[in-house]
Amino acid sequence: MAKAFQLILLLAFASHFLVFVMSRSFTIENKCEYTIWPASYDYSGSLDTTGIVLGEGETRTINATSTWIGRLWGRSLCTTNSTGAFLCATGDCSSGDIECLGNATQPTTVAEFNLAADGGLDYYDVSVIDGYNLPLLVTPENQKCRSIGCDIDMNKTCPLELMMNYSISTASNYPIACRTTCQKDQLPNQCCVGINVEKSVPPKDCKRTIYSNTFNEACPGAYSYAYDTNISTFTCFNSSNFAITFCPSSRSSMAEPPLAPLVSPPRKEGTGAGAKRKSRRKLKIILGVLSALAVIIIFTIVVKVRANDMRKSDRNEKNIEAVVMLKRFSYVQVKKMTKSFADVLGKGGFGIVYKGKLPDGTRDVAVKILKDSNENGEEFINEVASMSRTSHVNIVPLLGFCYEGNKKAIIYEFMPNGSLDKFILEKMSTKKEWKMLYNIAVGVSRGLEYLHNRCITRIVHFDIKPQNILIDREFCPKISDFGLAKLCKNNESIISMLDARGTAGYIAPEVFSKNFGGVSHKSDVYSYGMVVLEMLGAKNIERAQNAGSNNNSMYFPDWIYNDLENGEIMSFFADKISEEEDEKIVKKMVLVGLWCIQTNPFDRPPMNKVVEMLEGSLEALEIPPKPRLCLPAITVQSDGEIQETSSFSKPGEDTSHYFQEEVQDIAEENQDGSRSYYTKAGK
Repeated sequence: MAKAFQLILLLAFASHFLVFVMSRSFTIENKCEYTIWPASYDYSGSLDTTGIVLGEGETRTINATSTWIGRLWGRSLCTTNSTGAFLCATGDCSSGDIECLGNATQPTTVAEFNLAADGGLDYYDVSVIDGYNLPLLVTPENQKCRSIGCDIDMNKTCPLELMMNYSISTASNYPIACRTTCQKDQLPNQCCVGINVEKSVPPKDCKRTIYSNTFNEACPGAYSYAYDTNISTFTCFNSSNFAITFCPSSRSSMAEPPLAPLVSPPRKEGTGAGAKRKSRRKLKIILGVLSALAVIIIFTIVVKVRANDMRKSDRNEKNIEAVVMLKRFSYVQVKKMTKSFADVLGKGGFGIVYKGKLPDGTRDVAVKILKDSNENGEEFINEVASMSRTSHVNIVPLLGFCYEGNKKAIIYEFMPNGSLDKFILEKMSTKKEWKMLYNIAVGVSRGLEYLHNRCITRIVHFDIKPQNILIDREFCPKISDFGLAKLCKNNESIISMLDARGTAGYIAPEVFSKNFGGVSHKSDVYSYGMVVLEMLGAKNIERAQNAGSNNNSMYFPDWIYNDLENGEIMSFFADKISEEEDEKIVKKMVLVGLWCIQTNPFDRPPMNKVVEMLEGSLEALEIPPKPRLCLPAITVQSDGEIQETSSFSKPGEDTSHYFQEEVQDIAEENQDGSRSYYTKAGK
């Protein structure tokens, strides 16, 4: 009997555990003082119902498939008309029935979910972007995750002209919903739907309206403006279930729990041999039950430990495609693309780049295999997602990615002319094409300006160097390798960093020490300036042998600046320039490069000003102050051998993990315009 009981318990437990793994649940509670009709719409997966009715104070739990993606909302003032069709005053789904087949009509408050399998990373939000009809609160089961909702007094919050009223009689009506400005006026710049959506309005043309401003203030965290996804979408790891509460603040407490039922006192057992036999049988049953419980507990612990281990290596695995707008490839596909990683294009501090071909064989690609790391998978996905939304002629287009546990790869367009350093070495070793170099410098500046100012999320690259600037078939430069990139909001100048990033020789001094200023997009400007000076050949080691200085170590921008002060800036390039136009190009690039490598970040121009300086006239440019930091230096040794050194690190070495410190940025955005970069320096 005990064995049979154990088997029954184990089967029951296995059944329960299977349901737990394969499904998720939503507990919907109605705290409104009236009946509501919750409804749902599926994008992927399904719920066990798409429409229910909840009276005042009622609660119901509905189940979802483990990777459900969809929306939940509430309908109000529902009735059946004379033809038998089911209709609601707000939130109606036009199905004519209590269960929904389509989406909610506007205006409606909506809870949106993107659930991950195996307890991975769930995405959720409360959206009032399509209007507001019912107060709603979403609470994850995991108490470490944030609850989000929107619960307002409609009479006090909704602008009068956007109010949607329900007439009880000709003499009285009351508000039942708040429309958006888009629904009222139907103007394109008020009807923004977000990026990468058909007929979408770009951010610069998408106006915040009286509706979005009102609800942004009343319901901070709720999704009220099309381009607020970065601050209104929330994530929760390992939260299998969610609670959805309508009218969360209308009742102060739940009803008292019912009293425990009365139990009659037990009957006394008989005495003698019969009683002893019954006692032994009871003891066996109790021991059997305890043994079964012990087995179940051990089994549960083992399964949960294994499940947690799998979650750590597999989180985000099932819902990444919904976040990253790129083709996702498996690691097996990546291996086939590169013919088992046969053709190496280059190596860097964060991975190796291989040449490959898309699975359909139509296009050559470059595949960067990132080094194994303990990096948060969510951070990798967020960075790839932001990069996938970049679109600029001077940014390398991403074509896909791979993410399988600790195997991560980025697939981007192959550039036949390779990186800038190799391009100059192979194509211009004997003669410089100054106009082409100028066009490359302008293109790179435009690409950086786009990353800094015109992306939805500002991207600071942190590793601008010739190896990360690729040249396409038409000699157009494209910025690549965002392995060190850091994302921040467009209106932020403060960047919090826990490690130094970049490559020695191109890193801005403030990245290493806050004594030089704050880390910001101006750090990219410094790296860009070093690249421009290097493009001109200013780092040519022959100069060290012919240097007129008595010092045995000299920072190569010092050579340029000394010649600039002495009016001999072209002496270094004299034997390489034959035309007056080329001479102007070189002077302009020298001045812009020196401006960009100013030691104080405040003295450097922002990238939009750099573009303006490069495309403007030479005569208007001012001679910049002399940069104070000597990094790196070219040391001329006693035997005439030339060696490049750095006061911070070894040459060419990635410095992403040298030391940890919190570097605070300076508030510079409102000061850029006060700095003058123009006088008559071109004479």
